Amino acid sequence: MALLSRTGESLYWIGRYVERAENMARLLDTGRRMSAVPNDADDETSEWQSVLAGAGARYAFDQSHKDVTKQNVVDFIAFSQANPSSIVSCIAQARANARAIRTALTIDMWEALNEFWLELRAKAPMRVGAGELGYFLDWVKKSCALFRGVADSSQLRDDTHNFLRLGTFVERADCTARLLDVKCYVFDDRDEPVSGSVDTFQWTVVLRATSSLRAYKWAYGGGYDRANIVEFLTLNPYTPRSLAFCVERISEHLNRLARLYAARHDSHEICASIAAELNASDVEAIFEGGLHEFLTRFIARNNWLSTQIARDYNFLSAAETAGVDIAAESAAKPKSRTQEQTRVKQPLTAHQENKSAVAS
Repeated sequence: MALLSRTGESLYWIGRYVERAENMARLLDTGRRMSAVPNDADDETSEWQSVLAGAGARYAFDQSHKDVTKQNVVDFIAFSQANPSSIVSCIAQARANARAIRTALTIDMWEALNEFWLELRAKAPMRVGAGELGYFLDWVKKSCALFRGVADSSQLRDDTHNFLRLGTFVERADCTARLLDVKCYVFDDRDEPVSGSVDTFQWTVVLRATSSLRAYKWAYGGGYDRANIVEFLTLNPYTPRSLAFCVERISEHLNRLARLYAARHDSHEICASIAAELNASDVEAIFEGGLHEFLTRFIARNNWLSTQIARDYNFLSAAETAGVDIAAESAAKPKSRTQEQTRVKQPLTAHQENKSAVAS
């Protein structure tokens, strides 16, 4: 029996919110590591401006803060309830969706997510100079990995699993592109090139942020070549966080849904076109056309795919679909930075909302 569209959407957004919380931690860790290295840039806050840009949160940040400082950025990205993509907001919204569909989750999945939220809520915003930031970011990443681990080991491989993993890989592809764009934003647009040793360190930071440093060494041997690193994180189909790998997994789960429901949709064709474009690309062409331009195009196409998935499977907004007051959970707004883009333009009628299945 097909899932109700509300259940499919909640699972999809649980996958996205948990992945996004981890990705926000990775962005902050990238800024933390890059800011630790002296550079010749006039603007000492460029690393933290890049974190805001990578998170798509600069406009929202400027509404509530006057200065871009390390402390302000960490507070906004990690703890701010006014930021719908902060770590606190993401886990609150994931838990709110999980509460609404408890019977679609295993007990282990619910307990992992609920305990994560309870511990996170108990943590107060920290002074970043106290040495606690690195420990906190590692804890967030491990807690997100725990949730995915219990999901992989306990969830049926039916449509519930496919919607959850769809959300995970759509979000992961978005973050990998944004992490690479942080490097472009901070270091590659300067009038003067940085020294070779500093540039090498900056690229290793990107590898560390994606937990790929050792895997890169296994794949490419010694040395940190810019072209190899970009290829590793964009086109390498064996890298768990590369764009190519994520799109392949998205295609896999969409195809499973097509077999389960005996129906293909526009999202399948969009995903196939993105995969074909990546397969036809090479790293030399990426640099020739501009890495930033390549990443910007990919992010836009990935958002287009997410929008079409929502339309094809009759998603409503998360708050309407889950039937819960997310603000009561966390005092955070329910919309994420991309959720508004995936909102269906024509809401279902009351009859359709009650009776429609994902496979309509």
